Amino acid sequence: MPKISKKAAQEILYWAKRAYGAKMVPGTSGNISLLCPVTKTDSAMLLSASGVCLGDMEARDIAVLNSEGKVLNNVKPSSEKLMHLEIYKKRPDIKAIIHIHCPYATSFAVCHKEMNEPILPEFIYNFGTAQAGAAIDNATNIDNKALRGIPSAKYALPSSIELAQEVSEYFKAGNNAVLMENHGLVAGAPTLKAAFYILESIQAYAKTYFAAKFLGEIHTLNEEEVLKIKNLKG
Repeated sequence: MPKISKKAAQEILYWAKRAYGAKMVPGTSGNISLLCPVTKTDSAMLLSASGVCLGDMEARDIAVLNSEGKVLNNVKPSSEKLMHLEIYKKRPDIKAIIHIHCPYATSFAVCHKEMNEPILPEFIYNFGTAQAGAAIDNATNIDNKALRGIPSAKYALPSSIELAQEVSEYFKAGNNAVLMENHGLVAGAPTLKAAFYILESIQAYAKTYFAAKFLGEIHTLNEEEVLKIKNLKG
């Protein structure tokens, strides 16, 4: 088995507990992974064990897999290992993935509704948005998976290769976070810290959206305002 650094194990445990503390992964839901180089040309994937609560994870709850998905230690990995592997294959810049079941974000997935209404400048800046005034529908084909807020991947059986392929295509198109119909939300980034911040921002958007719906009519930013925000990136 390749030697995995103590620092890498501590990092995955730290961000797993942060995700649980932020109420993103109730019970034993969700999973987390980190790619760790073992040679100049190969990496191993550290992945949370099957059925473990991320808030209670210990080092013994980390499965180690090679790039083909073969388990290299004695730990049964999360059933979503295929999704993690496919995302890593299609986005070499991504080295860390967190999959959550936050009720606020998952509500969008249950409604088959993307997160792309232009209501918050920070969200528009980081994730993009649907064209102002456009109908908000989820993607129907691979060519329509471009950046546009947080897209919603079509439903497929959890842990299936169909789900892994469907979700990973959105990452291939450039998205760093994807909703899964009737399931949850997954984010990928170069580090676990960055992946967590992506999810925290999305969770804040979802909470703001629900609170605003409760208070009254939501007022979206117009197309000109959205364009000015996007232009801030230069």
